[in-house]
Amino acid sequence: MTPRTARAFLLLLMFAALSRPAAGAPPSSSRPLTNEDVVRLVMTGTAEKDILSVIESRTVDFDLSTDMIEELRQAGVHDRIIEAMRRRQAAMPKAAGPSPTATPAPGRTGTLRLEFTDEAADKTPSAYSAIALKSLPKGMRRRGGVEVGLMTDMALAVLCITSDHVPDHWDTRSPLEGAPRHELLLFRPQSATDKVKGHEVLYLDHQPSYEIPVPEGPHNIVVAAAGKQAGPGTWRLLESDGARVNILPGRTTRLKLLARSQVKGSSMVGFTVDSEWKIVGVEVLEGDASGAAATGTPDVEARP
Repeated sequence: MTPRTARAFLLLLMFAALSRPAAGAPPSSSRPLTNEDVVRLVMTGTAEKDILSVIESRTVDFDLSTDMIEELRQAGVHDRIIEAMRRRQAAMPKAAGPSPTATPAPGRTGTLRLEFTDEAADKTPSAYSAIALKSLPKGMRRRGGVEVGLMTDMALAVLCITSDHVPDHWDTRSPLEGAPRHELLLFRPQSATDKVKGHEVLYLDHQPSYEIPVPEGPHNIVVAAAGKQAGPGTWRLLESDGARVNILPGRTTRLKLLARSQVKGSSMVGFTVDSEWKIVGVEVLEGDASGAAATGTPDVEARP
């Protein structure tokens, strides 16, 4: 739902709520409480303590994205109520985890094949992936700007950030923190450790390729490496790049990704992580690809 659509919907809801003779009654407990239910209670003059009681006693399905929180405020929902909505939504049972591969909506689909570029036999696996430092060499002090020991796992994520493909409640359906609005097409946690210049590094232990069923049509695709933060356990993007692709029904679109990482420097001048994560080609396989796909960048910058 776009901000403009949401605003129009909430305004209509306000008039509808005020015109209903029994609109102040608590919504039916047979279904989860939604944003619209809370707005209806506010607009009909229900006491704040009663609204808070309803929120705490019901199962909920709130949309608490940034856009919708602003809409709630414009509709007169106070911050105390919004905070109660946040707490209750966070307390709701969560799914076991994101599906490794998203199931596309009914309709004609094609395949997006993500391929990592060829790896040299004389290089370690971490050299052709995304990495995070786990520990410094013995006796080495941490220097400014170097993140050490902050990641406990890594994952490959493939997102579609085309605005009208993003589902409602997208931010509660994705494990990624601080990412742009997206539909999650693939999320594969898989990491391993390596030793590089005395550093213990954590790297994304990816497969050579992945195939993802995607509905036909144009998509703004972002391929990212995500890290799981120690402590809160949240996932955030570490590396990302994007391209606009056109998926054809029954056909395969190949997206080639170059991933390289290395630890540079010395104990005298300090160490840095030098990385490259770049989409280097997009093409439709098994037929004429003229005009069907092109390399490029997504409409929204995906780098954190």
